[in-house]
Amino acid sequence: MAEQVNVLLIIVDDLRPELGCYGADYMVTPNIDQLATQGTLFERAYVQQPVCTASRASFLTGLRPDTTGSDYPYSIYTVENLLEGDRPSVMRYFMNQGYYVRGIGKVHHGYNENFTEKSYSAGYGTSYMDVSLKKANKSKRPPYECADVGDEFYDDGKNTLEAIATLRRMATQEKPFMLTLGYWKPHLPWNAPKKYWDLYERHKIPLAPNPSHPKDSPKYSTDWCNLQKYKLPESPNELLVGEEDVARKMKHAYAACVSYVDTQLGKVLNELDTLGLRDRTIVMLISDHGWHLGEQDHWGKSTNFDNATRAPMIISAPGLKSSQRTHALVEYVDIFPTLCELAGIELPTYLEGNSVTPLLEDPARDWKSAVFSQYPRGWPRAKFEGYSIRTDRYNYIQWRELDGSFKGHELYDHQTDPIESMNIVGKLENQVVVQELQAQLQAGWKAALPAGIKNHANNKPAPDFLPWGKEAMFGPYAKQKLK
Repeated sequence: MAEQVNVLLIIVDDLRPELGCYGADYMVTPNIDQLATQGTLFERAYVQQPVCTASRASFLTGLRPDTTGSDYPYSIYTVENLLEGDRPSVMRYFMNQGYYVRGIGKVHHGYNENFTEKSYSAGYGTSYMDVSLKKANKSKRPPYECADVGDEFYDDGKNTLEAIATLRRMATQEKPFMLTLGYWKPHLPWNAPKKYWDLYERHKIPLAPNPSHPKDSPKYSTDWCNLQKYKLPESPNELLVGEEDVARKMKHAYAACVSYVDTQLGKVLNELDTLGLRDRTIVMLISDHGWHLGEQDHWGKSTNFDNATRAPMIISAPGLKSSQRTHALVEYVDIFPTLCELAGIELPTYLEGNSVTPLLEDPARDWKSAVFSQYPRGWPRAKFEGYSIRTDRYNYIQWRELDGSFKGHELYDHQTDPIESMNIVGKLENQVVVQELQAQLQAGWKAALPAGIKNHANNKPAPDFLPWGKEAMFGPYAKQKLK
């Protein structure tokens, strides 16, 4: 693009692609749906590690988890050697290229980065109408709230007001701008104004079609449930959310939060139109990962299943086609280079993703043969890790000990089992497929790039994980001597 364009990057925490524009017609998401008609929707976009810290460390730097070294929380290496060194975040990179940059809401996790303007966040997304609940231990709080309050009572409403005020200031600047806006919801607790709960008839919200742990899958394929931190009705069986009406209420709460954020997002996009900026602004909507809502006997993230690794991605950019969708496999590590190319900025040579702009021109073109995700088990120190390769048909997950030796594996066939309800890695008829996928996994992400597209990154692996920030001083880390 010859003319310098602005960038509005919107990150919605814990947002799975259960949205109207992704085929969930029971979801009330008119603003996200409209954005999809103004650009390209990516049906199969995958994060590199499905937890807020590691995912953000990855897509904000354009590097994969083994290079950033971040798990949970950020690592010292990520902060000191990358974000504050020669591998800056995409926001700082744009600022260094002359952009007017600001971050609002949850952009990083546990790390504040100031740009042209000081970053702003109204809070941590944990506001309750009942102040005593906000101060109480999480185990005493319900995981949701339905309060008759205005949008600005909760933090995302406050962040929206700040974003609108920031856009108005940015519109008067001579520099192009980059505004990165991070929404907390639908992160737990699922607190949203009552009017968003009222958009739904609870009995019409579908429950997970696969609420049981996948057959023949190792127990460690799922981890502890994020709902465990909150006060829940006692489960009558081994499931954390055993009663159907409880599970449906949880999904209702999640849906209300999604609709609440959709409205906030709509207010910001409307302001962009009012200011006359839309025709020279790239708008990208992403999450930080997906989320299980009862699938695979899990409520949370932190797995290598599609429910956790697949997340929304919508790109609307000046001069490009609208109302498109692509079934191509793309990765969140591609976000940094894509924004650079759309803005006409030179791409850093160390980035471990590739721009998806060719798909904006031709959504049906051949693209990556596979995408890659990973997730460890064990906290605060990883004990072993699962590496996933997702191809057009299969999700193959290989679990490795820390020394790289084999521990176990899984195989899910999306042609016959799109909800990943059965691990078929042990079936004799699948052994050739397993060997082929193992070879693809071993060959790595560069071997999966489209024909004619190269990546010359050659980064060294990160050193052993050492936590950075307040989460390194409290909780489990305070009880251990991290060497």
